[in-house]
Amino acid sequence: MKQNRRGSRLVFLVGLVMLFGLSCSLFPIGSGKRFSREQCEDPAWISQVGDSYSYQHRSSENVYDSITIDFKGFFGRDTVYEMSTDHTVLLPYELDRADVQAEVYKVVLVHEETGEVEILSEVGDDAPGHLTLRPGKHAIKLVGYNAHGRLCLKLNVPQGVLVVDRFSEQW
Repeated sequence: MKQNRRGSRLVFLVGLVMLFGLSCSLFPIGSGKRFSREQCEDPAWISQVGDSYSYQHRSSENVYDSITIDFKGFFGRDTVYEMSTDHTVLLPYELDRADVQAEVYKVVLVHEETGEVEILSEVGDDAPGHLTLRPGKHAIKLVGYNAHGRLCLKLNVPQGVLVVDRFSEQW
C-alpha cells in the first residue's frame, strides 16, 4: 500500500513538472527585458565592441557584396559587416528595409577607433548613399528593440577596403 502511494506521488510530481514546463513554454521569451529602448539610443552602448542581441527568428542569405536578413523579435545590437582600410575612401551602398516594423530599428556605422556612431538608416527612411571610411576599422551594426522585417544591404566595395560579413567563413 505504501509503495502504491509512493508511485502515485511520483506520477503526480512528474505530471506537475511536465505541466509547469509546458505552460512556461507557451509564454514568449522575455528578450526585451535584457535590453532597453534607452540602450538603443545610446551611442556608447551601440559602439561597444562585440554584440549583444536576441532574435526570435533570423535567417540570412549573402552574396559577395550584399546580404539579406529576415528577422523577427530582434532586440539589441548585431554586427553585420566589419571593414578596414588604410586610407580614406567612399564606399557606396544600397539599403532596402522591407516591411520593417519596430519600436526602435536603425542601421549604423561605428568608427571603432573613435567610437563615433553614424546613423545610415532608421525606421521609414531607405536610400542609397555612401560611407566615408577613414583609415582604421569600422562596423555596420543593426540596432533594434522589438523589431521584425527584412533588411537588404548591398555594398559597392572599392579597392583597398577589406569587408567581412558575419555570415561568411572568414568571420
